[in-house]
Amino acid sequence: KFATFDRWKLDIGSRELIDENNVSYVLSTAEYMLLSVFLLHPNVELNRDQLLDLARGREAQLFDRSIDNLVSRLRRKVEQDIKKPNLIKTVWGKGYILNADVELT
Repeated sequence: KFATFDRWKLDIGSRELIDENNVSYVLSTAEYMLLSVFLLHPNVELNRDQLLDLARGREAQLFDRSIDNLVSRLRRKVEQDIKKPNLIKTVWGKGYILNADVELT
């Protein structure tokens, strides 16, 4: 199974992130889980608590600011311009949103 969004394709089985030139990128487990949450909720504002719950579950020992660090790491992999993120956008005072349509195949 694949999740296709923007110029990316995520191979759900192997957890490989593949760009438009067929170059593969390795995601950490946490990055994969966070990206999966965004892909399951495209174009939906998600606050830090929601992201924590959906990515790790209530038992997670993460602080809400650790989500910010994880989003930053994920942006370094998927954004064309890290200084002007267009794919994973910050919703000031609220959280984040994946600004993309997602196709599951």
